[in-house]
Amino acid sequence: MTKRKPVKSIIIMLLLAGVGLGIWYFFKKSKPDAVTGLKPHVEMSIAHISDVTDSTVKIELKTLVYNPLPVGMHLKNINYVVKMNGKTIVEDHYDKPLEVKAADSSLLTLPAKVKIYNVLAEGDGSAAKGQDSADYHFKTILHFEKSFLGKDSLVLNMDKRLPLYRLPKVKMAGYDVKKLGLKETDIVVKIEVANLNSFALEFQNPVYVMDLGKQKRFAEGKATGITKVKAKSREIYEIPLSVSLGKVLKAAGQMIGKGKDLPFTFYFKSKLKSESEVLDGSELNLVLDGELKDIEAFQKNMKKR
Repeated sequence: MTKRKPVKSIIIMLLLAGVGLGIWYFFKKSKPDAVTGLKPHVEMSIAHISDVTDSTVKIELKTLVYNPLPVGMHLKNINYVVKMNGKTIVEDHYDKPLEVKAADSSLLTLPAKVKIYNVLAEGDGSAAKGQDSADYHFKTILHFEKSFLGKDSLVLNMDKRLPLYRLPKVKMAGYDVKKLGLKETDIVVKIEVANLNSFALEFQNPVYVMDLGKQKRFAEGKATGITKVKAKSREIYEIPLSVSLGKVLKAAGQMIGKGKDLPFTFYFKSKLKSESEVLDGSELNLVLDGELKDIEAFQKNMKKR
């Protein structure tokens, strides 16, 4: 019996080596973008849109890294790209090391900051065609800490048809002087809010500040509660602002010199509420720049409609 033990051990070792060689061969010969079989794969989707400004928007990507192999996987970092209708809207990286155990998965939240122009441009293009969804392409590159079954990195691709998320658009639409008092003057600023989504949006406790000419915080105001914007609508909202007489007189002095060319900056800040989990809870912090003549031109065009 003592003679059979070495032979049995050798057979077991050969079988294990054969299994390992078979997995390595399958991994090496399979296509780089395969997402099925004994191959690590990644599931990715847009989870949340937050911190919307006039130039950028933050996007969170829910990412599931799955390792079906019988050996653990140690990642050094991850590069990821998201395209919407062929246009790159996200290109970023995740630098933290990650271990995915054998036959296990790991769920990550990957952050990305996107130029709002790219999101709006692609969204407007699809909406013009009457589409409420878009083609998304997700590309991830897994970089291993050390060679993993003969590879230093692995490129994975995935395509999905997902809803088209449209960010609200805010424009200055006009202004009126309601009351000229000895201490305070009441001014109503009109803004146009466009919601091009197929679901309603709500602004929670919006706050407004307006700079006029050289005067910082010329006027301020806020709306308590919820301001609802219907699905696929453009609404004009009136915002009452109180201005001290001193600031009004200073503005009048500036207008003597610059007239309707007097510049303004309008700040709009609010939390967004929505039935869409992707947009719900997003912080809006928009800045609108222009001149008084721009507002009057917009106001005249609105009256012609």
